[in-house]
Amino acid sequence: MSTTPTGYKNKIQLKKESKKNMIWNRGKTIGRGGFGLVSIANVQQQTGDQFPPIIAVKTAKVSASNSLVEEKKLLDLFKECPCILHCFGDDVTTEENEELYNIELEYASGGCLADRKGLPDNIVRQHTKSILIALSHVHKLGYVHCDVKPHNVLLVADSLHSRNKGIGEIAKLADFGSAKNIKDDQDNKEFRGTVLYAAPESIIHQEYQPESDIWALGCTVLHMITGKSPWKVEKRAKAEDVLYKIGCSHELPDIPSKASKEAKDFLKKCLIKNPKERWTADMLLSHPFLASIGDSHQQHCGRQKHHFPKLFRGFSPMHQCFHVQNRVQACRVQV
Repeated sequence: MSTTPTGYKNKIQLKKESKKNMIWNRGKTIGRGGFGLVSIANVQQQTGDQFPPIIAVKTAKVSASNSLVEEKKLLDLFKECPCILHCFGDDVTTEENEELYNIELEYASGGCLADRKGLPDNIVRQHTKSILIALSHVHKLGYVHCDVKPHNVLLVADSLHSRNKGIGEIAKLADFGSAKNIKDDQDNKEFRGTVLYAAPESIIHQEYQPESDIWALGCTVLHMITGKSPWKVEKRAKAEDVLYKIGCSHELPDIPSKASKEAKDFLKKCLIKNPKERWTADMLLSHPFLASIGDSHQQHCGRQKHHFPKLFRGFSPMHQCFHVQNRVQACRVQV
C-alpha cells in the first residue's frame, strides 16, 4: 500500500494532494525497463477526485529516480492535452525495506500500437491525428519527445459514442523519459530514443528538434499500415551498417503500394532527409490524409476513462526496435 516517508518529501517534492487522495495496492508487474518497473494497481480509496479503480504505477528506487521525477514534471506540464497519457500523482512507498518512487498513470487496456499489425485505413488516420495533437502540444511548450514509436503510443478504451462508429480506442502518447527542452543544447551529444525510428540528424549529430519527432511519426504511421519495422534489417546486420543506412545514405523507408494516395503524400511530408523541409505537426493536422477525422476528435478523446498498457518491456531485439547507446559515432565517421 502506498505510504510516504517524511524523510523524502523535500528530496522528491511530492504533491500533498496526490498522497491524500489516492491509496492503492500494487498488483502484478506488467513491464520492466532501465528506469525500473510498471505494475497494475488497484485503487482502494477515493477522496475528492474520482480516480479509476485500476491504474498503472511506474516505479524506480528512490536512489535512482531522477529520470522518473523529471518525467512526472513533464506529464504535469502536458496535462491539458487529452492525447497524452494522464498522470494522477506520485508518492514514495516502503516495500521490502526499500524506498520506491512511484508515478501513478492511467491504465491503457488496449496495450500499445506495437502490438497491432496492419491497421485499417480509418484507424490509422484516427491514431495519427491523436499523436499529432500530442506532438503539437509538446512542441508548442518547447519540448521534443525524442522517442516517438509504436511502443510509446498507448491505446485507451474509448467511449460508447465512438465505439458505435467502429473506433474502440484512443491513442495517447506516453513515456517522456527521453524528452528534452528544445533550447537545451548541452545534451545534444547523447543519443536518445530508438534507432529504427530515429531521424537521420539524430543518428549523425544527436540533434533533436520538433522535426525529429515528425520523422519518427512517419515511421510510426508506416508501422500502423504495414505492421512491420520502417526499415528492413537483417537479424545479423552490424550496428554500424544500420546506422549508416539511416543516417548517412540516401535511402528512405519504403512506402507500401497498398497505402492510399493521401497516406503516401502524408508520409512523404514526414520522411524527408532534410529536417527543415519536413512539415510541422500543425501543418500535418491540416493534411488531406486527416480530413475525414472530425474537429471534435480532440475534445472527444479528452473524455476518456483512464487506463494503461503492457509496455516498458526494456530493450527490444535489434530487428524490432534496436536501441544503441555508444555506437552512433560509426555513422559520423563515414560522413
